[in-house]
Amino acid sequence: MKEHVREKECGAPKNGYGDLALDAICAVDSESRCVSVSGACQSIFGYTPAEMVGKRMLDLVHPDDRGRTQQAIDRVMGGHLQRYFENRYIRKDGKVVYISWSASWSEDHQLRIGVARDITQRKSDDGELLPPHLLPESVSCWQLSASPRRLIAPDGASISLSRQDHIVLLALMSGGECVTRRTIVEALNKDFLEYDQRRLDTQMRRLRRKVKEACSSLLPVSTLRSIGYRFYGKTKILR
Repeated sequence: MKEHVREKECGAPKNGYGDLALDAICAVDSESRCVSVSGACQSIFGYTPAEMVGKRMLDLVHPDDRGRTQQAIDRVMGGHLQRYFENRYIRKDGKVVYISWSASWSEDHQLRIGVARDITQRKSDDGELLPPHLLPESVSCWQLSASPRRLIAPDGASISLSRQDHIVLLALMSGGECVTRRTIVEALNKDFLEYDQRRLDTQMRRLRRKVKEACSSLLPVSTLRSIGYRFYGKTKILR
């Protein structure tokens, strides 16, 4: 009876209910090694909590996401609260899972506390990921589809495009090493001499932001000062 009262006073029953949580709660040291993990650890990462302890969390991150993940870690270590950071992890079984993280650094305990939720299904339901049966055999390049209008990232994320987005990307992806501003403006069926060049820069910023928000990759377009643009990623145009 006294033990039951003590558990109620602590506010957390000691009977494993935490393992039913949707989220995994990870404590990581300053070297990014997992110290402890609870909740939905195994269902998210495929590892048991015991297997997770001692692992460097960054080693489990998808290679394409490690750079920006390290940047997010640096911000957290600098004292900033990180909310809803999305990246991909490689599960124990080799499958890719999309995770939404919120994390903060505890100076007193010298630990980074992160709460992870699997959002793979949500991304699929929202149309941000292509269903497996619609993925090409090997998605290793940026693919542009005309019907429906969409850009498919190398990680399989599907990004809906407006008609103008599609025209601009088609010109960029089929134009070689350098696509001039005139080429893009004329593809839009506009008069180059009367077209406000600042609109192109705004268009590029908007496209980059749209891609960044939809997937883990950055749109591989570089600006060639006073000339135009270059799409430097591997591409495939779907008719």
